[in-house]
Amino acid sequence: MISLSELKKHSYLIRQYLRRQIALRYKSTALGVAWSLVSPLCMLVIYTFVFGVIMQARFGLGKEETPLDYGLAIFCSLNLFNLCGEIITRSPRLIVLQPNLVKKVVFPLEILPIVSVLDALVHCMIAFLPLFLLVAIAHHSIPWTFAWLPCYLIPTTFLALGLGLFLSALGVFVRDIENLMAPGLTMLLLVSAIFYPLSVVPESMRFWYLLNPIVVIVDGARRSLIWGIPPDAVSLTLVTLAGAVFTFLAGAFFLKTKPAFADVM
Repeated sequence: MISLSELKKHSYLIRQYLRRQIALRYKSTALGVAWSLVSPLCMLVIYTFVFGVIMQARFGLGKEETPLDYGLAIFCSLNLFNLCGEIITRSPRLIVLQPNLVKKVVFPLEILPIVSVLDALVHCMIAFLPLFLLVAIAHHSIPWTFAWLPCYLIPTTFLALGLGLFLSALGVFVRDIENLMAPGLTMLLLVSAIFYPLSVVPESMRFWYLLNPIVVIVDGARRSLIWGIPPDAVSLTLVTLAGAVFTFLAGAFFLKTKPAFADVM
């Protein structure tokens, strides 16, 4: 498994790659980092208008839920989902696109998925700033349960890191996996209760829905961040532990297969 001591030893390299990754994301753009605010705000307007105004969809968690509340809830859910979604999309070719680094025996390839997740996490956290401001404007206050945001980011980051380590290693050996990511991500989006409340899922299927950790995270996050409902500590703890175990196993898989990367490429 990737140990904390190893990560500490490579901390300088991780910081340097992270700075470069963030710079590349906004390179040659007129607004730079501001795109992390402008893009989410534009999407929020679209979600609110299409789903909240035209389709009159509601989550049914507030006594006087408005279209803006619904849009904010979708925005909150998608922001967390996209943290994993970005990693799922990028990871299969993460190692494949770095043949020079693969052939350098001393280079710690495991930092590439870690940097990719940290880059996505920074983007995700910036995107929560407009949510914070708009919740304050819409409700004239910030619910104290907004303080639980880190507790939702932690299991999401664990899940994203596990996916990054596993898919980046698997992508070296199974090149076709990249073609499965787009349809797979769409299916995952539709079954993660992003656009509808978990309560509308038939009782017979709800157990299977709750096996998806993203469902537990996004459903709890929008309840806490938008409507001020305290999280279910048991569910949040279980999903965090599951994410940590998944990351541990994915890290072990990455290190186990790492010696064969150069031979395959």
